[in-house]
Amino acid sequence: MAVVGVDFGTLHSKIGVARRRGIDIIVNEVSNRATPSLVSFGPKQRSIGESAKTLETSNFRNTVGSLKRLIGRTISDPEIEQVERKFTHVKLVDVGGSVGAQVSYLGEQKALSATQLTGAYFGKLRDIAANELKTGVSDVVIAVPGWYTDVQRRAILDAAQIANLNVLRLINDTTAVALGYGITKSDLPEAENPRHVVFVDVGHSSLSVSVVAFSKGQLTVKSTAYDRHIGGRDIDYALVRHFSEEFKTKYKIDVLSNPKATFRLAAGCDKVKKSHHA
Repeated sequence: MAVVGVDFGTLHSKIGVARRRGIDIIVNEVSNRATPSLVSFGPKQRSIGESAKTLETSNFRNTVGSLKRLIGRTISDPEIEQVERKFTHVKLVDVGGSVGAQVSYLGEQKALSATQLTGAYFGKLRDIAANELKTGVSDVVIAVPGWYTDVQRRAILDAAQIANLNVLRLINDTTAVALGYGITKSDLPEAENPRHVVFVDVGHSSLSVSVVAFSKGQLTVKSTAYDRHIGGRDIDYALVRHFSEEFKTKYKIDVLSNPKATFRLAAGCDKVKKSHHA
């Protein structure tokens, strides 16, 4: 049995394993190091990860993403009402006191909690790891945002249990980043004169900054700060708003009144953002 680390992301997730004196990132079935954090439901089957991404454009109303932002919250949470609804294409509903999604699956309407959906997704990551490592995977360490509440952390543990995974530890993402940096460094100073490093992590939905002191065999997180509401998806959202106004002015077309057109525009904006950045 192998122990794996999961970097659970809003847009996609990565799986790491310690081997050959370093950390390897495991590739999925299409040789990508990052697996889309998506679960999609159809008339015949459920698709997770890469296969869900393939179906997303044609089946966006039944494809659930942003699991990291939904899990452990209630439907009345202002974060859901004011923030997540604008980034989510599925119908968000209450499922047993927590937020979930209503989807059409096998010809029926089903309501599934974010914890259940995340459990299904973790099961996919488990299978990807087991396939690559040629051994069973039961023990995991999962990186979560430092701003997660106890309720959100417990929901992650519940989701892992659904996937038959034993969580050895939930680790704050800022600490995980620092570990990733320090674990291979052989030139760290003595404890009395540590090296201070600032880490800036811009994710899909949030931004984090941490100051970490490194010395031989030791790291200390001195300070962390988060902006939970700025990331890649906010840039996408701003671009969608900008181009929808342009289309309205130039072509008298209201893209935002058509969910499918809006989704296609968002996908186009994401490509523009990435190619311009490169």
